[in-house]
Amino acid sequence: QDFALSQEDTSPAGIMTMAARAASPLFVLLLALHLSLLHAFQPALLPRASTPSSTRGRTLCSRSRAAGALGLRAQATATGVADIKSKILQVAALTDRGQRLNTLIAPCYQENRELISKLVADLCAQPHEVTKEGLSGEWELAYADVELFRSSPFFLAIERALDTSPGIPLLGQWLGITDPTKKSAMFFKLHQLQVLSWGASTVGRIAQRIDFEEGEFQSSFDTILFGLTVIPILGWFKLLPTFGGRVVTLADGLTLEGNEMVMSLAKTQVVNIPNVNRIPLVSGLLMDRWYPVRGVWKFLPWNGGPFNGRDPECRVEVIYLDEQMRITKDLSGAIFVYTRPML
Repeated sequence: QDFALSQEDTSPAGIMTMAARAASPLFVLLLALHLSLLHAFQPALLPRASTPSSTRGRTLCSRSRAAGALGLRAQATATGVADIKSKILQVAALTDRGQRLNTLIAPCYQENRELISKLVADLCAQPHEVTKEGLSGEWELAYADVELFRSSPFFLAIERALDTSPGIPLLGQWLGITDPTKKSAMFFKLHQLQVLSWGASTVGRIAQRIDFEEGEFQSSFDTILFGLTVIPILGWFKLLPTFGGRVVTLADGLTLEGNEMVMSLAKTQVVNIPNVNRIPLVSGLLMDRWYPVRGVWKFLPWNGGPFNGRDPECRVEVIYLDEQMRITKDLSGAIFVYTRPML
């Protein structure tokens, strides 16, 4: 009980006093030596203050963690872009490059039209830059939410000429056109009915070559005639051989104005498709020669001709671009998705 230390007297001096009262001189001497050694080495036992080197270490760690976070965000963004592009191409494959969405054929699969519109909007919201270098080179059409042939500068020029001209001609009024800015939609509908009816003609590969150094935009699409012709039910062989040709359209004066590619339709021709028979009888007269479209364009009445005809100019807006995918929008707002050729 005499050796108990109160909470108010726990200092080394207090301990020495209490020990002196109840212990021998030898015990006091040993206790004093122990407390002196403890007091001498106490600074070494305490935590050291931070040094500049440790501060630099923590700074480097912080920077490493920040860089890692940025890397993860960039990786997540890249993964998100790749996922969106994959879904766009999946819808393109499921809908035959968007042609199964044509309500003129059947009003089905329309949910995919809404889906791809959302996917395109999400992709366009991702960081990207539209440059001449990024646009130049070969491209293939993977999807369109309108007729495939409308990707050609030939039909882009027709769209601009019809939809920017005032009034509605008598034929258009008879066909039910009420909006002068929608005249081209009726024209494209009639064109599709004429060239694709009964499966007589199908559209194959559609490609584009963009060259800003030469100021040229070349578009081509393959058309196959009489792919399958048989006698219904009874037939087991083709009645007619398959013919075809590649329609090549050249536009020049190509420039990039902001995000818009601006060009002027120059000429068009039909050439041979490898391993496909040429069109008989007329191939020698119609194929393998350039037709100067620009020369007669100004004389067309629906283009202001023959006295006030306009040049066959056309424009497409590039709404997304990266190394492997390009998405454009025409005057009517139609969407076209292109990819780089794999072969």
